Amino acid sequence: MAINIEIGQEIPGLSKTAFSPIEQDARNPIHTDEYAQKQGMQGALVPGSTLLSYMLEMLYNTFEEKWLHSGKINISFIGGGAVNGDQITTHGKIKSIDPQEGGNRITLDLWMENQDGVKIMVGEASCLR
Repeated sequence: MAINIEIGQEIPGLSKTAFSPIEQDARNPIHTDEYAQKQGMQGALVPGSTLLSYMLEMLYNTFEEKWLHSGKINISFIGGGAVNGDQITTHGKIKSIDPQEGGNRITLDLWMENQDGVKIMVGEASCLR
């Protein structure tokens, strides 16, 4: 996907309905509706690996094959995570462009928000382009 490469430019994000694909996995019951609701949550906690996959999908859509060869990511989960059915949106904003051997390393600020605008993930990623 061709994107503007300017500091401050946002890349196209994704909007998804979060869900727990391992809801029946009894090894960690927080990922089941029944257990999570007993803990006072609205539903099963969506695994961090699933939320990370949404962010990685956005980065792959932007950088394509180059992401697979030179992409780096560092994220933190904040704000209580997401439960089944939450509407989440991924965001990325170009922070810096650094010339390197093999191209420019594009560094982005990343964040993910739920339907209430609460950030549930923050971080940084970079990729050669």
